[in-house]
Amino acid sequence: MYLLPSLKMIPGLERAEFVRYGMMHRNTFINAPRLLNSAYELLRIPGVFVAGQLSGVEGYIESTASGLVAGINAVARSKGVQELVFPPETAVGALSNYITSARTESFQPMNINFGMFPPVSKKMPKQKRREEVARRSLETLELFLKNSLCSLA
Repeated sequence: MYLLPSLKMIPGLERAEFVRYGMMHRNTFINAPRLLNSAYELLRIPGVFVAGQLSGVEGYIESTASGLVAGINAVARSKGVQELVFPPETAVGALSNYITSARTESFQPMNINFGMFPPVSKKMPKQKRREEVARRSLETLELFLKNSLCSLA
């Protein structure tokens, strides 16, 4: 253990000891590209869905999104209807696509980022490109929800 002088200046932490950052936290996750489909369902055990950090996503919002997809698909399976796979142009779909298509030998969880989305066709400055990806994502999501969720009602 070592001492961090800057944190020790905080009243009440004068005698505190700090361990190296990252030493106390370890994520546990499955090798999603090898084990899951895009519905967050285990390939070898149909009907079993995995979500959250365990599924190989990183972050609170991403974990919540994976739980939403897994939950929707568990309901779909119980009703005997087609499972929903979000389009890769949406954030939820891009994340699902990443965890199911990344290289299995070096798979690591990742937060959603613009690099996961399919590229836009036009050459443009980074900010405009990101705006175009976001616009396309929202349009795709709206259309997807209109056409897909009614099957679960």
